[in-house]
Amino acid sequence: MKSRTLLSALVAFAMLVAACDGEQAELSTTSSVITGTTETPGQVTTTTLEQDTTTTTILRGETVASYEITVRISTDNGEIFYVVIPHGAYTDVDLENFVGDLMEANPGLWGAEVFDDEAAVQAFVIPEDQRTEEQQGLLDENHFVSLIGGDTMKFQGPFAEFGEFVIGS
Repeated sequence: MKSRTLLSALVAFAMLVAACDGEQAELSTTSSVITGTTETPGQVTTTTLEQDTTTTTILRGETVASYEITVRISTDNGEIFYVVIPHGAYTDVDLENFVGDLMEANPGLWGAEVFDDEAAVQAFVIPEDQRTEEQQGLLDENHFVSLIGGDTMKFQGPFAEFGEFVIGS
């Protein structure tokens, strides 16, 4: 039993050293299974330690700290904004939170287009059938999300795989 406690302490210490060794903090999960402990009087204890899986999860993303409304269009239904946010490592959740905050700060908001490059806004206002490949490329890389009809969020460009949904549903 003494060797099992010692082995557990050594494994825990090794995991602690491995977790603290590195400059960038990362979230990780490690699981271990101890199998086959045998003790017979007069014999050495044998323990087999199998490492199952190590999963490292790095969460990226950031809060949209600032933004600029570059175009404001008034309609009978409400305001439509074209918004430029700073370049960043945003996630779909970050963008969803930003649009929610934008709606909360602007109760009459009917629509929004969110970009991280002013040139993409300029490309967006050009009719789709008249855009150059370069302009379409700007949109594919820098147009992140649209608020449609005051309640539908549609991911664009690099986030298009997340589709669209009605906010609050």
